[in-house]
Parts: sequence; structure tokens; C-alpha cells
Amino acid sequence: MNEQRYPLLEELHVLRTSALCSIRDRAFDLLPLYYEGYSDGIVSGCCLQTEKDTIAVLPGIVRYGGFMYFLKESMLVAYEPTEEYRMLKLKFGMEEESENFRLRSVRLEISDDMGIKEDEMELCRFKLKSGAVLRTKYVDFFDRVTEFDTVNTVSCPYAAVGRSTLLPEIVAAFAREAMGYELDPLDQTFCLAALQNLPISYDQISFYLQRRLRLEAQEWDNRGLYDGLCTVLREIQGGSRREIRSARRGRREVFVD
Repeated sequence: MNEQRYPLLEELHVLRTSALCSIRDRAFDLLPLYYEGYSDGIVSGCCLQTEKDTIAVLPGIVRYGGFMYFLKESMLVAYEPTEEYRMLKLKFGMEEESENFRLRSVRLEISDDMGIKEDEMELCRFKLKSGAVLRTKYVDFFDRVTEFDTVNTVSCPYAAVGRSTLLPEIVAAFAREAMGYELDPLDQTFCLAALQNLPISYDQISFYLQRRLRLEAQEWDNRGLYDGLCTVLREIQGGSRREIRSARRGRREVFVD
């Protein structure tokens, strides 16, 4: 029999060990169960903000090694121009135990090493010129991978079923730009899903790209998924659909004159 026990937290009640264990189990076991089968990556939050010489990672939740890390406070790290690519990483410490706690640490590090070790997770990469400030505001969808002075989050893994995927904000940005044009049913379906600002799985994005670009099934990394979306967006913006719409608008203008 599976019993569901809820401790009664009332005045003058003595909290016994069993009640405290019940509180502990519900607090720390519920979220990992909810994300069972998900990959490592960002679960929620962890947005990046930049100042003149610091990058801030805002509060959020990260899944790593099946464990949920609650980043309750913003984390700051200093940066400086090198005119070479550098990577902002989360570094996960070994589990430690004290008399009353089991400890798991996580910290920020900016590294010249563009590889990812077993205890690391990429948050962004950038190449900064002397006298410039890193920016997190983008001119358009393609601007996200501009070489200099731009926070590039394309390769940051977002937790999803099976394997990590692109950040929801990246896929939503694609949809917002694409929706300004006439779209076929496949494009419309994908954009409607992306605009919910929920994670779009690797399988969903890769399926869309394969059908949309008429490609053979293949393996993609996050940069490959992003490049594929760039190709689709260029076709949507510069293809016959835009010309048809412009032609219709032109006929209406002639008629009014």
C-alpha cells in the first residue's frame, strides 16, 4: 500500500522525526521526480545581465547529474577584454557531508578553455574588444552569434526530455521574427509552439528542420539547430512569400491612388 503522509504543523504539536523526514522528502524529492527523464541543463531562470565589468547570473534552477541546484541569489563574476573567445561556465563541486548536511556547491568561472569538462556547464561565450561592454540585447535573430561584444547563449544547454535543447527564448525569438511573414502550415505549427516560451525539445526542432529544409536525418548540436533555424528564417524573409505579400500591397496602393 502506498501511503501519502502530510505532517500536521499546528500549535503545540511536537514535530517528531518521522514528520521532519516527511517534510524533507517532499521538499527535496518532488522536483527531481517531476523532471525524471530530463537531460542536464537550465530548468528555469538563470538569465544573464551584464554591467561594465561584471556578468550576473540571476536566480534559477539547474539540473546537473540528476540533482536540482536552486540558485536562490544572483551570482556575479568579473570579465575583461581579451579579444579572444572566453566561456562563462558553471562549475559543480564534489558532494560533501557534514554532521547535519549533505553539501553540493556550484560556482561561476570565466575560462579561456572552450571545452566542457565533466563537472562544467556552459552558460555563454563571448569575445570582447578593449573599451567595449558585453551586451545581451540583440538586433535580430541572427545577431545572437555576432563575433564581438555579444553574449552568445546558443550553446547553453536547456533541460528537456531525452537530451538538452536550445533556450526557449532563442526559439521564441525565431518565431517572433518569422510570424511577420506568410507561413506554411508547418511553419505556423512550429512557431505557435515556440511562442509559448516553453522548451521545444531537440527532437521537435530537428524534425522541423529536416522537413522544412528537406534534409536527411542527422545529429545536431545546439549551434547546428540554431544555424538551421537561421537558414529557415532567411528563406521565409527573402523568399517568394515576401514578394507575394509585397505585390498584393502594391496593387492595393495603385487601386487607392
